[in-house]
Amino acid sequence: MESKKLTIKDLATIGIFSAIMIFVFIAFSMITGASLFFNMIFNAVFTALILGPFFVYMAMKVGKPGVALIYNIIQAILATVFMGPFMIPWFVGGGIIAELSMIGTDSYRNIKRITIAWIITSLTRAAHGMSEIWFFKDAFIKSGVSQEQVQIQTQYYTNPKWILISLACTIVAAIIGCYLGNKMTEKHFKKTGIIK
Repeated sequence: MESKKLTIKDLATIGIFSAIMIFVFIAFSMITGASLFFNMIFNAVFTALILGPFFVYMAMKVGKPGVALIYNIIQAILATVFMGPFMIPWFVGGGIIAELSMIGTDSYRNIKRITIAWIITSLTRAAHGMSEIWFFKDAFIKSGVSQEQVQIQTQYYTNPKWILISLACTIVAAIIGCYLGNKMTEKHFKKTGIIK
């Protein structure tokens, strides 16, 4: 019977795929970085879509509890580097919720459960800018961000219409990303035995 404890190989798989996902995220953010509006409202949407297949493969390849939590902890470290330690509770909290959604037997082999975890993870990313305004505004301002950015984020992240558009589109994109990831995994990896 397969152990549910993460091995060094499992941790290496999570680390490698997390690094790839971070690289893709940073590259995409740099390409679209000229538009503050796009980054605030739609960056997380496209990120959920583009990174969804990577998350599906990583989750199914490891197939054990801890994948969602560790990935989100890595996101917390990344957020600390770029924004400051005040964002750690936000991403770790999202990771805990995502991991709790995976409680149960063989949940990391179940695309529906993986999709739920990815939706939670993607919403955590999508709402992190909102949390900077809602919960961490003082720390956010002290991080050295421009007053113009604070004003623009406040304008959009206190507007129910833009909040709803951003979060709803992120959910849809996360679902599509996982659907595509599952199709690719079944076609290219499960048939060859790379993933059980």
